[in-house]
Amino acid sequence: MARRPEEDPRITDLRRYKKAREQAKRRPPPKPKRPSEGLLGSNPRAGLILAIVAVVLAALYVLPMFI
Repeated sequence: MARRPEEDPRITDLRRYKKAREQAKRRPPPKPKRPSEGLLGSNPRAGLILAIVAVVLAALYVLPMFI
């Protein structure tokens, strides 16, 4: 039994295609995925800040021993 032309997926409905294309143009582009943040977050100076804090805490712990 032959299919009717409107049921054949090979036949393109031009109106539906144009409507879908216009809707795709109006839709904002998808937002890119953010890369996963490392242990210290996204701040590039986080390692330096952590090192300075560690040195200050070590100094507060060690200096009173010499006084």
